[in-house]
Amino acid sequence: MPVLIAFVLYLLTCMLLSSLLVPWLYPLFESWFGATPDRSLYRFAMFLGLLGMPFLLGMLKLRDRVSMGFAPIGDRASRVIARGLLFGALILAGLIAGHLLTGAHQMRADVDITAWLITRTAVSGLASGLVVGLIEEFFFRGPMQSGARRTLPFWPTAVAIGAFYSAVHFIRPPRLRDIELDTTVALQATLDGLSNLAHLADDADRFMGLLVAGVFLSMVRERTGSILWPIGIHAGWVMVIKVSKRLTEVDPNAQMAFLVSSDRITGWLSVFWMCLIAAIYWWWSDPRRKHRPGN
Repeated sequence: MPVLIAFVLYLLTCMLLSSLLVPWLYPLFESWFGATPDRSLYRFAMFLGLLGMPFLLGMLKLRDRVSMGFAPIGDRASRVIARGLLFGALILAGLIAGHLLTGAHQMRADVDITAWLITRTAVSGLASGLVVGLIEEFFFRGPMQSGARRTLPFWPTAVAIGAFYSAVHFIRPPRLRDIELDTTVALQATLDGLSNLAHLADDADRFMGLLVAGVFLSMVRERTGSILWPIGIHAGWVMVIKVSKRLTEVDPNAQMAFLVSSDRITGWLSVFWMCLIAAIYWWWSDPRRKHRPGN
């Protein structure tokens, strides 16, 4: 638990530093990247988190290869990530198919669906998915999970990290447009983002969907001893999400619309689907089952 607390405090510190520094740096972000104030606050906090990570891991004695989640697993990293990518894409494709079959999703009428559009969107999603997968899986399922497992059994570790992973998706600063960004505005935006955690009950379906997804990724990390599979799975999810959001939309009038949350992907159907996938995976990957006579 001390390791988990250290990571939470570290993230909060990065958010505070971002609030103090971005008002001074924002003219550069705006001119170079065209970034908005709220995105600058969030992304610079993530950049600070990556920049200071070696010092945090050194303090927690988590800088070795195994603790960081890069233990050798008997195959080339690219092949492992590619297999994880396929697995993740199939999982999310199954979920999207469920949304379409229940009527919660419908194909967008304003989009001319072509092979080029699908390919272009998938490639873009793959590129961003690999970046997001590497960053998030290293942060949540890498040294954090290794450190927590020193003192906690697996399931409390997975649930705690899954809840942290889910909560982080709710603390983005609100949209800031046509406003002069100073320290007061930046700090207030950061506090507003954190205050979203007080209203998680309003987005229980999304929170639970992300939590179960996080637990599943921790299960894969636990079984394989590496974050390479989770990186690939996460990238596959992002890729399919990009394609889905480009080609489909939620039908708010559908009887089963309640199965999808505000982000158009997670929700109660995703909770059920991921629990099913996680249960099958946990049984299938059990080393005791593989060593039983007849297996």
